[in-house]
Amino acid sequence: MLTLQPPSEEWVTSYFEFIAEMRRHGEKIWEGIIPKYNESTLQFVQRLLRAESHPAPGLVAETTYWACEGRTVVGRIALRHYLNEELKKFGGHIGYEVRPSYRKRGIAKEMLRQTLRTPKAKEIRNLLLTCAPDNVASNKTIIANGGALSKTSFVEKWQRDTNYYWIHLK
Repeated sequence: MLTLQPPSEEWVTSYFEFIAEMRRHGEKIWEGIIPKYNESTLQFVQRLLRAESHPAPGLVAETTYWACEGRTVVGRIALRHYLNEELKKFGGHIGYEVRPSYRKRGIAKEMLRQTLRTPKAKEIRNLLLTCAPDNVASNKTIIANGGALSKTSFVEKWQRDTNYYWIHLK
């Protein structure tokens, strides 16, 4: 059974194993989802939790969840409370990753489904999600959760095409 948990010291060891597995697979690790240099485990968790109401300068408020099965962190999903100009071009309201050894099991689909049911997502109502056109799994995940493709555009900063989906909540 998949549950979304707020970041906590209880889950941090498994979370770091999730990040290590992504690195072993050569995947991009976004700077904000790992500890900063000289940041303790507690400070890392507190930073993620604080971002919900007091984001770092230049960032938007976001709620982070760690997706857990049993005692294992199998994914991460973040709900951004609003969009700045950069997130309108790339990133959108929601970003997620699934642990490589847990892929093709519907985890991303379920993480997104649960996130869309949160009070904050319902408050936002119209959520933008972006992904690469060739990321078949992510495109399917978004569509399965009600995403409607609005356009595909080239994003200069990342030198790639990006699909833009909107999910409208009632």
